[in-house]
Amino acid sequence: MRLFWCEELNLPVLDPRAAADRCGSFTPVYITEPADPRPAFPQDIESIRRAVAYELGDEGLGAALIPSDEVVLLNKIPGYADQADEVVVRGRVVGHRFYDVLERRWRFRPLYEAVSTILKERRGYWAVVDMSELPEGYDIHPERVVEGNLPTEKYRHVAISTRDGRVHGVAKLFRGRRLHVVKSWRARPPLPPGRPSSLREAAELNRVHIERLAEEAVRFVREVAERYGKPVVVSYSGGKDSLVALDVVAKSGVKFSVFFNDTGLEPPETYENIKKIEERYGVEVVVGSAGDRFWKAIKLFGPPARDYRWCCKVIKLGPTTEALKSRFPQGYVSIVGQRGAESFQRAKTPRVSRSKWVAGSIVAAPLQSWTALEVWLYIVLNGLPYNRAYERGFDRLGCVVCPANELAELDMVASSYPEIYSRMEVELKSRFSDEEVKMGLWRWRGKIPGDMARWVKRERGAELPVRVKKTEGGVAVEMDAEPDPHTLPELLKMLDKAAGRKSPVKVEGGGGLWRISAQDPRLALDAAALVVRAAICGDCDLCVHWCPTGALRRTGPGRRFEVDEKRCVGCLLCSSACPAAQYLVYRA
Repeated sequence: MRLFWCEELNLPVLDPRAAADRCGSFTPVYITEPADPRPAFPQDIESIRRAVAYELGDEGLGAALIPSDEVVLLNKIPGYADQADEVVVRGRVVGHRFYDVLERRWRFRPLYEAVSTILKERRGYWAVVDMSELPEGYDIHPERVVEGNLPTEKYRHVAISTRDGRVHGVAKLFRGRRLHVVKSWRARPPLPPGRPSSLREAAELNRVHIERLAEEAVRFVREVAERYGKPVVVSYSGGKDSLVALDVVAKSGVKFSVFFNDTGLEPPETYENIKKIEERYGVEVVVGSAGDRFWKAIKLFGPPARDYRWCCKVIKLGPTTEALKSRFPQGYVSIVGQRGAESFQRAKTPRVSRSKWVAGSIVAAPLQSWTALEVWLYIVLNGLPYNRAYERGFDRLGCVVCPANELAELDMVASSYPEIYSRMEVELKSRFSDEEVKMGLWRWRGKIPGDMARWVKRERGAELPVRVKKTEGGVAVEMDAEPDPHTLPELLKMLDKAAGRKSPVKVEGGGGLWRISAQDPRLALDAAALVVRAAICGDCDLCVHWCPTGALRRTGPGRRFEVDEKRCVGCLLCSSACPAAQYLVYRA
């Protein structure tokens, strides 16, 4: 994304050509890729100001660097152990706001024009050193500090300058009063004077650009609807992106329905927002409710993790498939708010694709190329009723205890929605040590990424509810639950139907330990999957919905299933859909 700043109006500009009649001076803004800037809400401004005051020891410095009456942008960046953002003020990246996983608070690393401002005004923590260059990674000993104001606590950031003032940088105070140079650059001017500005003004300045984006998105929706000739369903999450996608569809004139997947873990503001959506668009919002499935399933699967995300199938895909497959048996076009800038995976996802979950259905993303800033400017221009949970400081909405959340987000959940968080904390503490819960290590079952691994002080204590080991001639499955005696033989019928597999499979065991042997190693894993499925069920019924011949059906509550041998073709697609089979057994 290319981003500019209008110096005269103190506003971001997305397309200088489209805003040339309003502003004659544009400065490029250099932010880190994938460059998905978003506006800072008052809660964000306040948290950054507190971080500046804490980091640099000056209560008033936050207000001087981070204005509350101007448009300030945030841009997510990598390189930190937890959530971190570039902070853009008056078109300049003035620093990084980052969440400290040990101190459990936001901190601030000043950069560029902010460092120049600190040095010029002699505020906060600063130092002038007797050096002509500031090599990154270099330790400056205290005797080389000519003048300055240094912190007493280690690891705080300090704005630094060479004696001639030509090179600036930022350092951290280390043991022995050493200044460790984190980053340096050729000195820049201090932060220029600002003027009051608002998101409304930014939206008006960029109106032509936003309306062009919207017109293209409307054409896209019409073309997709005409091409596939299926009912159009807007998948509405309560978030900003799906809100704009919904409004675009409404403007297209295409007849549509709205679907909301209620995971049971949504913030209260989302339910309030759903009511406003029904009022504004005059539509009934179809709800696929997971009820308390998450809290039941967590007893069986254990807490979800980034590499063990059974929850998406149990409380998202299951209820969604149930609600929509019956209404639209021939399939539908699902309009989603997906944007490529959100993640590397979504950037690779095509704008139109076939649904993996409902046969004959199409997924279309009219906002695939939009940025978060463009989404917010559209919302402001059109006066759309956005979810007020964003004003708490959340960048994204959905399941509030999602393992994909950063610690910064989970701590906001703990303070904003204590009822849900405390219930989750009880489940976590029943399986993990206090340290693992505090550091959020429950969010991984396998290898912990390097940026978090350095904080791990002890071996991890939690076990998966199913442990699988390869053995000579097969696999061994150890689990806490016992397979349902009726369901297990029913599911094992599918092995006899597996195409091209003639080798026999032997399944024996009980009391928490099962041994599966077969000449074909893959067939042994398939049999192990069926054993686990007969013992652990999250009630998502994806196995039933995925069966292409209707051979599998639920015959009772819990784990009761039956297989029609005449219809079964042995494809085992039901195991591919089952979270117990996919995320437990296939880890062997």
